[in-house]
Amino acid sequence: MPRTKRVVSESGFYHVTMRGAGRRNIFEDDTDRYEFLKRLRAMVDDGVKLHAWCLMDNHVHLLINTGKHCISEPLHKLCTSYALSFNGRHAHIGSVFQGRFASFPINADAHLIEVVRYIHLNPKDIGITDPREYKWSSYREYLGEEGLCDTSLVCELLGVSKGHIK
Repeated sequence: MPRTKRVVSESGFYHVTMRGAGRRNIFEDDTDRYEFLKRLRAMVDDGVKLHAWCLMDNHVHLLINTGKHCISEPLHKLCTSYALSFNGRHAHIGSVFQGRFASFPINADAHLIEVVRYIHLNPKDIGITDPREYKWSSYREYLGEEGLCDTSLVCELLGVSKGHIK
């Protein structure tokens, strides 16, 4: 059976998720997380705008904007290069990610804000109720720390300057 064709976002914004195969961990330790972030940085340097991210033990959330470009190429490169690194480092064999990444188009400002909130509150599932306490998301970038994200659009939509999000 052929795969379902991806729905293309009119705005270029997507909520992307990647889950570990069989819901297994895709990050065994902080070294893995830094390795993923290094590859995410390369994707940003290649022109994909990143607006929010969160790394959980067995899945990842990203809010990206590819403009009018296809999302498949940069995300395939990210997933493949990370999987090769992860498998090599941990002497694993086989798929790291469960199928292809999922992408959900975002075509309204209210939806974009909702996705940013959802991504940053994801650590609540593991008992972290204050997103400032979770090191592996872009939340602290919105509080003023340097990082990978372009926070300007979301801050503009919220009517606040970077570092003034509560």
